Amino acid sequence: MIRHTGKTRPETAGGSGERRNNMFASIGLAVGIIVGLIICVLLAKFGNKDGAVKSKYDERQEAVRGKAYRYAFYSVMIYEALMLVLEIGQITLPLPSYILHFAGIIVGCIVLAGYCIWKDVYWGLNNNRKRYAVIFLICAALNAIPVVPMITGKTSLDSGWLNVIVLIMMAVIGIELIIKEIMDRREAE
Repeated sequence: MIRHTGKTRPETAGGSGERRNNMFASIGLAVGIIVGLIICVLLAKFGNKDGAVKSKYDERQEAVRGKAYRYAFYSVMIYEALMLVLEIGQITLPLPSYILHFAGIIVGCIVLAGYCIWKDVYWGLNNNRKRYAVIFLICAALNAIPVVPMITGKTSLDSGWLNVIVLIMMAVIGIELIIKEIMDRREAE
């Protein structure tokens, strides 16, 4: 005799099929990250005057960048503490948790880049600014592609929000770079 335990079967509750889809999505994300990192290495080689993967900085720049990394770390910690408080308080937000945690990473990136920009340590000694501007615009265009179907209502992919968050980060950094460049030119005159 089979007794009903009150639990639903995995097949009817989105069990094995949903797990399989989640597994493929995770594998797809991992492959995407690996491909993205390879592309980043190639773009860094293109963007640097000497073809090196790493940017070079002098001692002052290294010291200021260390402070920027510290501030970025603290900003991510504060963000994640806030997310923890929301979780414990069972306050739900309209986006999946992976998107919210990704936003925390982006907050750290914005803090790091912003501090470096305003302290004149964003650009390395071997960086070609024009090449990096081209790379920046290409990355913005590639991140905008998955967002267009979301805006037009042709898809409801949650993962498109990752691209929206990256575009917001790129806009903030781009605006900061433009403002800083204008201020530097005015000071030079």
